[in-house]
Amino acid sequence: MNCRVFISLSIFLFLFWGISIYSEDDGRYTGPISRSEKRILDGKSEFQKSGTFPLEWKLFFKGKQGDFVVFYDLNGDEIHYRYRRNKFDLDAEFFVKDLFPGNPYRVKGEWIGYYFYSVDERGRRSSLPTPKKLPAEPKEFADRQSVPIFKLIEYIEVRTDDLLY
Repeated sequence: MNCRVFISLSIFLFLFWGISIYSEDDGRYTGPISRSEKRILDGKSEFQKSGTFPLEWKLFFKGKQGDFVVFYDLNGDEIHYRYRRNKFDLDAEFFVKDLFPGNPYRVKGEWIGYYFYSVDERGRRSSLPTPKKLPAEPKEFADRQSVPIFKLIEYIEVRTDDLLY
């Protein structure tokens, strides 16, 4: 009896495991932002090759930090969008009040600079970033630790048209 239960349980687990392996490759729903969507590192390598950085992204909202709203991609890399001039800019606060952490958005902005974490002579990375304005130096900007800074123009929540059941 125990042998039958063990064999049937192992067959069930094997079949379930086999189905879960192929679930992403067979066109099933994998999330609101597809895995083939351009990532921030792809944009940085594109900047190194052609000198242009994409202005529209599909990203997840992380939260507010000072005068910036922070978005991240599927790799966890961040882009900061400046949404207000100073802490007294109440119109800008109203503009971003509908952002919810973890939700995906299509975000458009004007590229204004980047944060660069410098490396000292001992090879240690600085804990405080240096804000840099455009034009960007390709070697600095392509660094994985550099964070692009945009001026927020528009955001639209990404909603799926798929029926989930």
